[in-house]
Amino acid sequence: MKHRNHAVPLSENKHLLRWVEKMAELSKPAAIHWMDGAEEERDRPYAGMIANGTLIKLNQKLWPGCYYARSDAGDVARVESRTFICSLSRIARDQ
Repeated sequence: MKHRNHAVPLSENKHLLRWVEKMAELSKPAAIHWMDGAEEERDRPYAGMIANGTLIKLNQKLWPGCYYARSDAGDVARVESRTFICSLSRIARDQ
């Protein structure tokens, strides 16, 4: 199995690369990891987020491949009155 450098972009799309560059300027990440979409590659960061409680795996029989994601409760940038949920439906599902 060939290992690639995950810091090297997988795209040559100049608009995408500039957008990522702008977001990096704003957020100052420690690193940028380009993912190719493979399940194995996706599972690595998921495992870390599950381990630290950021992601919670939902009932896989009812919602296969779905997780509940949450940010740090001390995140002062989160303001409930300015939080919006985007959905295909106007009605929230309790299932």
